[in-house]
Amino acid sequence: MSSDQIENLREALHHSPDNVPLRLHLADTLMKLLRYEEAEVEYKKVLQQAGSNRKGKLGLAKAFFHQEKYTAAIVILEELLELDPRETDYHRLLAKSFFRLDRKAEARAAYQELVRLDPSIQDDELDAAFRGFATGAIDAGAEDDTTDEDGIRATRPAINFNHVGGMQRVKEEIELKIIKPLQHAELYAAYGKKIGGGILLYGPPGCGKTHLARATAGEIEANFISVGISDILDMWIGSSEKNLHAIFERARAQTPCVIF
Repeated sequence: MSSDQIENLREALHHSPDNVPLRLHLADTLMKLLRYEEAEVEYKKVLQQAGSNRKGKLGLAKAFFHQEKYTAAIVILEELLELDPRETDYHRLLAKSFFRLDRKAEARAAYQELVRLDPSIQDDELDAAFRGFATGAIDAGAEDDTTDEDGIRATRPAINFNHVGGMQRVKEEIELKIIKPLQHAELYAAYGKKIGGGILLYGPPGCGKTHLARATAGEIEANFISVGISDILDMWIGSSEKNLHAIFERARAQTPCVIF
């Protein structure tokens, strides 16, 4: 698009300043022409008129990113992820912004979530830095992969504790409280001990919690279901509880199953 066409868009906006789609089109066009500072101005005007416009917010985050205003981009992207945690474009740009700021742990965590949502995703910069870690920590040769009508994904991981480096004390605790009771159910029943239950794993993003949970499922040849907060929370009263109940009912039907 030529400069004359840009001016035509500006002229149209002069006569219709409240036309949000037209202003968004102008901002997107300026981005394509690498005129990031001008695009930033237009995206900000879009958000002044329509503060909830997600395309405008993402566009502004991209404009910030290309001007190396990475912290400003992160603030917007985190707001967008609260609205839609499954949008891969948000996770990709968030990971790249953290990476450019040399905040590697946060970049890796964002990239892990990106790969979890879309294992086929490709990004040269992020792949070069994290792909080996992510494929080992997230996909690691899952044997089976099924998704039910509600979008809950169950896999049968091919990894086990041999694929988990360190965390020996945690692995021993999991083995004692979860793995052994399931492997020797008759022995535990003879002593009146119940099998099943759960363990709380805690720590910062990227420390290996999900990887360890998958490996636990692999140890007992169980299905693995990864559940995010967006899979449970609902705006309607009682719906969140119903969603949580439904997830555990689906897990019960796939016994043994590890939910994380």
